[in-house]
Amino acid sequence: MKKWILPALACGLFAFPVSSQVSEEEILLLKRLDSIQQGNSPAKYFAALYFETTVMAAEFFEYREPGVKKFIQRLECRFAGFFFHSVDAYGRGNPVPAVWKAYYADSLLSIFQYQLLGINAHINGDIWQALTAEFTLEELQEHRKNYLDFQKGLVKIYRRFYESSVNNHPATRMLQSVTLGLDKLYGRMMLAKWRKRQLNLAVLYHTDQARFQKKLDKLHRKMGRLNNMVLRHL
Repeated sequence: MKKWILPALACGLFAFPVSSQVSEEEILLLKRLDSIQQGNSPAKYFAALYFETTVMAAEFFEYREPGVKKFIQRLECRFAGFFFHSVDAYGRGNPVPAVWKAYYADSLLSIFQYQLLGINAHINGDIWQALTAEFTLEELQEHRKNYLDFQKGLVKIYRRFYESSVNNHPATRMLQSVTLGLDKLYGRMMLAKWRKRQLNLAVLYHTDQARFQKKLDKLHRKMGRLNNMVLRHL
């Protein structure tokens, strides 16, 4: 996939799909992420990680059946819109969405802190919103396995993210030493748990609003605690 996407970005070929496997929407999404990661906004740090993840998603689902690819492409575009909304709001001096407030609150954080805050905001704060805004309950149930399947692709991104953090951040390096590397396994498990929880939240949104709201409130408290940990200890 990268052999198609990267030349397209370098040459500015954004108006048309560069292969039958890559949609025009995916190319436009990658163009926007590439523009943000080369800019001066704090959003550039998460955009760089997001760009890599989006390329990986396109590659992972490249040869799946058309119905599955369409589901993933719709999710990618709707999901990215929540990040782009936060970027635009910050750039215009408008209030950013609540789940993104911690990310933009300080312009002097480390790249590692920005990436962790962005992961928390986008995965724990935005996925359920993208799922409920884009898909019916029936579509979510039909594509549950396809949604969860991408965890296999995310492992590659997580491995590189973890290795980079160990090499560049003393706190992560110390944690690896103390836990004998078990923190890496725990991180992978938590990422899978977070994504699965978002899908379950989206289903509850359609089926049981009372339970949905209770679980969402609990999730927001967890997000706040994680943000505080990142800001104070990393």
